[in-house]
Amino acid sequence: MLYPRICPACGNAIPFGRAYCVCSDSAPRTVDPDAQLIRADDPIRLQHLCAPYYYDGRIRAQLLSLKFQSQTVHVKPLAGAMAQQLALSFPGVSFDCVTFVPMTTDDIRERSFNQSALLAQTIAGLLFIECSALLVKSGPTPKQHTLSRNERLQNLQDVFRPTARCVPGSTVLLVDDIKTTGTTLSRCCEALTSAGVKDVYCVCAAVSQPLSPDF
Repeated sequence: MLYPRICPACGNAIPFGRAYCVCSDSAPRTVDPDAQLIRADDPIRLQHLCAPYYYDGRIRAQLLSLKFQSQTVHVKPLAGAMAQQLALSFPGVSFDCVTFVPMTTDDIRERSFNQSALLAQTIAGLLFIECSALLVKSGPTPKQHTLSRNERLQNLQDVFRPTARCVPGSTVLLVDDIKTTGTTLSRCCEALTSAGVKDVYCVCAAVSQPLSPDF
């Protein structure tokens, strides 16, 4: 007897013939992303940012199961939603390359994959654009999710370095899974622009919920 696979995010059975659950279809979507998702107190004001979801409910469960339970089945639907959001938020923008927030070799060995890289590779395939590792992480740092907001702002200084693959004057799409304080994306943007990249557009699967009406 064949038993259906169970979605680790919502606990429901995944219908036969489907590669992934549809529970993300009912997840809370972000509104007016490019204007609303950049906080006034972000460490370095991100110029371009979008995300299809808020980091809440089923999307939070999906991302946690992806990162810590190796449930890579969530990559395709999340990347699809991110690609759709890019078309809505940045119409007419032409990206020269897709890249991702890097992990250290030890972190990749421990987890066996970089979830941001998987999302970036899938998005690149959907957009028919090259995906390339333009950044490296120079050493281990405390996990961002274990730190307070102020600690996060200081945690990643001088950690990310550009690689020789960076092309001066290019427009790059930077992919990460979650945006909370914006520190990780900001430091990565700094590194890319220091290598001559002209414009960096950021896309995440989810962002933290607004803390106040003016976020």
